[in-house]
Amino acid sequence: MWFARPVTSSDADLSSIQTPALIVDRSRMDTNIQRTEDRCAALGVRYRPHLKTAKSIDVSRLIPSATSHGITVSTVKEAEYFASHGVSDILYAVGVTPDKLGRIAAIGEGGTTVRLSIDSAAAMEALREAELGVIFDALVEIDSGEHRSGLLPDDAAIVALARALNGGPGTRFNGVYTHGGHAYEARSADEIVAIAEDERASVVHAAACCEEAGVPCEIVSVGSTPTLVHASHLDGVTEARAGVCVFHDLYQVALGCCAVEDVAATVLATVIGHQPAHGTVLVDAGGMALSKDRSTRSLGPEGDCGYGLVADLSGDVMEGLKVEEAYQEHGLVRGPGADAERLPLGSRVRILPNHACMTAAAYASYHVVEGTSVVASWPRVNEWV
Repeated sequence: MWFARPVTSSDADLSSIQTPALIVDRSRMDTNIQRTEDRCAALGVRYRPHLKTAKSIDVSRLIPSATSHGITVSTVKEAEYFASHGVSDILYAVGVTPDKLGRIAAIGEGGTTVRLSIDSAAAMEALREAELGVIFDALVEIDSGEHRSGLLPDDAAIVALARALNGGPGTRFNGVYTHGGHAYEARSADEIVAIAEDERASVVHAAACCEEAGVPCEIVSVGSTPTLVHASHLDGVTEARAGVCVFHDLYQVALGCCAVEDVAATVLATVIGHQPAHGTVLVDAGGMALSKDRSTRSLGPEGDCGYGLVADLSGDVMEGLKVEEAYQEHGLVRGPGADAERLPLGSRVRILPNHACMTAAAYASYHVVEGTSVVASWPRVNEWV
């Protein structure tokens, strides 16, 4: 593991790490990555991993497509970080503002292609007016049903923007992309299959309109973990972007994207107290350590995982135990066996999160484990500047 940063002898196992801490199970992560690479190959598309979840060059280096094809990011700081580590093709999949263009131009001058997101004439004009002496590569964002950003597939502005970007000074049109984020609102696999088809059809239609207008459309890009897992086909698409699939989480389990045994990112916590009269155990991982994401609550009482399921140090879920309440630095565990006999003071658990992206954002680094042995420490790039 040439890319793995060594750990000190004091970090040889999970019993000696200060908690709360972010843990990544190397074996589970490797399996998740390979499954995603295989899925993209089976669908006939390239994989452009979205690294807004991992935010780590060490994770990136484990993903073959990150090197051979490129990556996706959600902040300029991520783009700067990954470019500094030699990544040569980056899609910045967030609408760009004029104040960030100088930083993006500097990345490009270093040899990395940064592809920008455009969904309005105002955004395009900002690129032209920057006068930074570089050519900005850009994709037009399509709204495939989430209604967060982008242009509807039949909007004539798509072709107009493509033409202007392709022929104007300081810009170059790369293609179209979309994000089927509304798949997270689905309540069945069939619903996700339908959303995946809407996602696919929207960009394929937009690309066809550009081609018919004489504007080459090199990239036709879709992306979300649920739609990638459940899509029936991706005909006409050139690449897929997904990110949380590297780690997975409890909401991905609920959406049928993985099994609970596939969740690779967990939070290590220590038991700090008990309330026998109320049948609860306190751990030192609260809302700051786990996030306050309660996405599984929308699934009803049977699917609600609270603020996370409780697992032993091997990562195996302890039946019936979950973090039901999260204060700032306290997590309150309830369930059968939530007592001092099963979880004595000072004992340690691993908590599976609802939303790996949100949870990981609280940490500066990962403790990478094989079994319960810590084998590496990998830093993350957080914040925005």
